[in-house]
Amino acid sequence: MRIKLRFGFHFIIGLAAWLLSISATLIITSEVLLPLWGITEGNDHYDLYILLSFLVNIIFCSLLFSWYFAGPLWFMMSWISNLSEGIYQPPQIQHKVYNRKGKLRRRFRLYTEVISNIHSLSGTLAQAAIERGKLEEAKREWIAGISHDLKTPLTYITGYSALLLNEDYHWSSQEQHSFLSEIQSKGLHIESLINDLSLSLQIDNGSASLPLNRTRVELVRFTQELFADIANDPRAQTYDLAFQSEEENLYIEADQRLLYRALQNVMMNAILHNPPQTRVEVSLSREESNFIHVTVADNGGGIEPETLSKLFNKYTYGTSSSAAPRGSGLGLSIVQSLIQAHGGLIDVESKPSIGTAFHIRLPAL
Repeated sequence: MRIKLRFGFHFIIGLAAWLLSISATLIITSEVLLPLWGITEGNDHYDLYILLSFLVNIIFCSLLFSWYFAGPLWFMMSWISNLSEGIYQPPQIQHKVYNRKGKLRRRFRLYTEVISNIHSLSGTLAQAAIERGKLEEAKREWIAGISHDLKTPLTYITGYSALLLNEDYHWSSQEQHSFLSEIQSKGLHIESLINDLSLSLQIDNGSASLPLNRTRVELVRFTQELFADIANDPRAQTYDLAFQSEEENLYIEADQRLLYRALQNVMMNAILHNPPQTRVEVSLSREESNFIHVTVADNGGGIEPETLSKLFNKYTYGTSSSAAPRGSGLGLSIVQSLIQAHGGLIDVESKPSIGTAFHIRLPAL
């Protein structure tokens, strides 16, 4: 509204100035210049000179109005055109827009809000371009990582299969069972990676493609069973695992399959990305805000601040400062989407060499 009032005020002032200039031009021409040149009102060319003075006035005022009103518009249109081409810097005439103190020159102040908004938009688009570049780089690294993650178990599967099919050797039942167990383990790993990718695509397509089969869930027992499954995992045998709950029963409404997937991912991260003997503690409590607080904390290597700030982004490996990247790089992004789909929240705090704690809050019944 301010720019409309300001523009209207400037236009009225300009129009009034133009009318006054016409009157002044006609008076000066008829009363001063023409008599000075010996041309009087009865002269054959008198009316022609008056008309010429009027036209000169119109041309001069039009150029002045164009400079005052249209000049800033041209500057803004050029800037917007640059933005459409991915050029986020203002046009080269910027030095004419601002004075030495860095303030807008008078004729540009008419469009203060517009110029400010374009400047803000330019900064936002520039930052978005930087983020896109980082995302593309992370995606390229992720593709290389996922290719390696798929290739490694496939190498095991083809290798053990070749050994079993080799007729030159006669493997014992125990050896065959060991080979088949490895093949099954690597196959399950590949299946997990593919499930991550499939679930990620479902989430990207919107919540409509991710229906939640909500049921009443007793979270303490549910988490205990999940915790027991993880404790029986061979990869967790050298870790100090602990579970506690402030209450015997805590109820929520959730899709058990997807919630299991989310909590399992967070708990397994604490194991996969920390050295043996790390203590991993899972605790449940009820908050006054009628949320159930699930905490997964460890005293492992922690996460570097640079990684922590983008931990829930896609294609980011949630590794500790000392662990090598493993997994699809989609896990925590999926976890966040699943928790949010249940109406919950997830955040993380971590310090290198001290440990990491994930905080998950789910609406209680």
